[in-house]
Amino acid sequence: MAEEHISLMILTMKGGHSLLRKRKNKWIKQLKSPRRWISTEQIRMIKMNTQHVLKNEKSILMVTSPEGNPRQSMISLKLASSFAEAGKRVLLVDMNFRGPIIHHLFDVPNNKGLSNILSGEQGEISKVFIDNLHFLPAGSVPFYLESLNKIEQLLVAWHRIYDVILLDSPPFLIAADSQIVSTVCSGVILVIQEDQTKERDALQVKKILERANTQLLGAIYQTS
Repeated sequence: MAEEHISLMILTMKGGHSLLRKRKNKWIKQLKSPRRWISTEQIRMIKMNTQHVLKNEKSILMVTSPEGNPRQSMISLKLASSFAEAGKRVLLVDMNFRGPIIHHLFDVPNNKGLSNILSGEQGEISKVFIDNLHFLPAGSVPFYLESLNKIEQLLVAWHRIYDVILLDSPPFLIAADSQIVSTVCSGVILVIQEDQTKERDALQVKKILERANTQLLGAIYQTS
């Protein structure tokens, strides 16, 4: 049987030389970069790569990780900000109903979010301090997504207003929510954590996306 492989868009974040590139047929080797956290320039490179691959002015993007990554939400926020700073109208949606984080980063309440809307209650999209960027928190109602019906209607409506809808989703191999919604996304960006993410888990995400005909745009490789 042919060797499985994954095409990776690699962003590293630990001392040395910063590097963003694609690799095939090999698992990740440790790379270096000058900052502990993601720089604005690195995020811009990811944004440009994404735009080049999709060749579409309007996109629905999902940022996820195989089994969870505490820094994923900050990556989503920075990527959404980069699109907004480039003049795109952007909606950042926190889909992590069980462990929402982004509302803390923006200092907005979480009581009128996506789960509230999906449960038939009122939700509220907030304009944040970054021009062109709006944010919908995860919401305060415990919610388990079982079908696309309601959220697909929301995505269609938002797509008329926003150039980029970026979904910060829960762990792909743990929460069914991510797998369900990924089927209507333009593409998925996978966050891989050094010494934490297993190769088989990353490849499993790839297989699931391929079965759903969803494009894996690449992976951000994050060193500690």
